[in-house]
Amino acid sequence: MAEVRRVKLTKRAVDAAEIPAEGEGRVWDSELKGFCLRIYAPSRKSAKGRRVYAVKYRVGRAQRWYTIGEHGSPWTPDQAREAAEAVLHDAGKGIDHQAAKLERRADVTVAQLIDLYLTEGPAAKPSKRASSWAQDKSSLSRHVKPLLGRKIARDLRPADVTRMAQQITAGATAKDEKTSKKRGRAIVRGGPTVASRTVATLSAMLVWGMEHGGLKAAVNPAKGALRKLGKAPSKERFLSSEEAVNLFKVLDAMVADKSLNASHADIFRLLALTGARRSEIAGLLWAEVDLARNRLTLPPARTKSGEKTGERRIPLNSAAKDILVARRVQADEREKRDRKERRNVPPSPYVFPAHRGDGHVIGLQKPWADVRAKAKLGGARIHDLRHSFASFAIADGASLFMVAKALGHADTRVTERYSHLAADALDALSEAAARRMGATSEGS
Repeated sequence: MAEVRRVKLTKRAVDAAEIPAEGEGRVWDSELKGFCLRIYAPSRKSAKGRRVYAVKYRVGRAQRWYTIGEHGSPWTPDQAREAAEAVLHDAGKGIDHQAAKLERRADVTVAQLIDLYLTEGPAAKPSKRASSWAQDKSSLSRHVKPLLGRKIARDLRPADVTRMAQQITAGATAKDEKTSKKRGRAIVRGGPTVASRTVATLSAMLVWGMEHGGLKAAVNPAKGALRKLGKAPSKERFLSSEEAVNLFKVLDAMVADKSLNASHADIFRLLALTGARRSEIAGLLWAEVDLARNRLTLPPARTKSGEKTGERRIPLNSAAKDILVARRVQADEREKRDRKERRNVPPSPYVFPAHRGDGHVIGLQKPWADVRAKAKLGGARIHDLRHSFASFAIADGASLFMVAKALGHADTRVTERYSHLAADALDALSEAAARRMGATSEGS
């Protein structure tokens, strides 16, 4: 969460309030206790971010948040302060405005609850990453809304959710559609993995609805359906040493013949060399790179398990550091050239800036498909570079605990998918010890 400040909320102060890059920031009013401005990072729904007036109060022992409205017509700072005063005054009498709002939502449809969740949910989960909210929006809008949107949310039953999962698995919601972006295209797929993820997202939304959205339901109807579905089988693909060596050769060759952008190549190299997640490297900021200490330091909002583990430190081996040093040199030379030619181009904060416009590089799937074909890697995914990093570490004797730390897992149980690799390494160690003692059986 961004820095918390306390000033008198005026139009000038509100307009000057900085939009955070991730998550939410708050500016508290210095004159009216509990009244504040909540500032949300840019999202797909609001590309410029949002400034929303709210008030925090207590009724008895219960602490409440009441959203007044977004800055702009009709809400000015003075109007919002008057509304906050009314909420606080009524709270002193035991009148709970938030509870009344939730009561009015008792009969919302699933579609309406989805809209509420995507709009108000981030306030209850400030550490949840923007990319996770984007995935939630896709699952809820493209799968849940078409199949369950018209149903009253509190009347939802486990059978409804199970039927939805079966329909998604069968491809009922799969389609190829254009998006609002220029030449944009979204391929919506079905299948058991998509069904399982969608039910999990629906379950999380219903929990939020019961806790924060006024949904009056005795049980979460998606919870039982999720148990019946079971966990989707994980896809595991580990590059062999020969494949990894060949991959790096292919990357060099493709950059040399200009069939692959150098930024894409460096992202793929760093993913293989660090075991980091794709979003952690593609969105890497120079402020997160510490070449002196040979590491990357990512804030909690930038990593999947940040809410549980705090900031994530990714060690840089010499090969990974060389890549970043070279990119830093290139960035410095580009800035010098821009200054010399008097171009008013602010330096990008990103290690891998977008080829056009602001932001960082996106669209890695097509270049990866080209690399994969050239390197003869079959169906290997970008995420399998992370798996391969873990497999090589275990083969060299690293414990599951150390691999979990290196990968940024909040729970070592997540790392147990690599346990069979650890067993293979122990078997090899045992055989090597037996050979040294001359006790290996014939034919081994």
